[in-house]
Amino acid sequence: MKIEGVILKSGEIPKKLFKVISGTVRETRQNTYHDLVSGDYIALMEYLLSIPLEEDIVAIEESEIVEIDFESEYLNIVKKIVELRKLIDETSIDIDNMVLSDFNFENIELDDYLNQIEQLLTLAAGELPDDVQEALKQIEQLEDDKIITKVNLVRRFIEKFPDDESGPRLLIETASKVYLLLNDRYLTKALLKKVLINYSQKLDYCYEATKILKTVYEDEGNILWRRYEKIAKVIEVILRGNA
Repeated sequence: MKIEGVILKSGEIPKKLFKVISGTVRETRQNTYHDLVSGDYIALMEYLLSIPLEEDIVAIEESEIVEIDFESEYLNIVKKIVELRKLIDETSIDIDNMVLSDFNFENIELDDYLNQIEQLLTLAAGELPDDVQEALKQIEQLEDDKIITKVNLVRRFIEKFPDDESGPRLLIETASKVYLLLNDRYLTKALLKKVLINYSQKLDYCYEATKILKTVYEDEGNILWRRYEKIAKVIEVILRGNA
């Protein structure tokens, strides 16, 4: 539908999730506004957390918005939550001691972040079976649109089966999908570093992890890519010597 003016009123708890197709929609929190454009979700955090809006949400020009189905937009919603970290200095939502700044990875542990994302999306991964093969099957059967749930299950797998040979492979495969699907460099790097920390004796996997880390750091313009390039070269020499 096309609309101009107030879309949602202050104090209202969004019951439906809308996506901007065209135009500009303005959200205001703590006296700071943020403009939503095509592809953005209106009042996403308030919808997910079922909390009231601080201020009216307004289409500041004629805008087209559509109601969307949560399940069909799951992956894109996860991407938007990742992008919300960029707005930490502009907006904050406090609910039961959880604020948007909790998504700042410099101040929060990876596991806490993953748990919070799952809670927001009501997609708790649950426990893994005690049988390692059944656990692997449960993880590998997950579709790509459940990538955060898969990350959590992989994390639990390496905690539950620390000596299983599949651990480093799962971490690398999942990290690669996170990078491709979500472009979440922090989460990608965190998963790859778990390979280096938890499986330092698995040099072939460490080599693969450092090569990807080098690419990710280089992609974001971080000089640390050179460190991982050197580490990869050292591991490569060791592997050749062991061949």
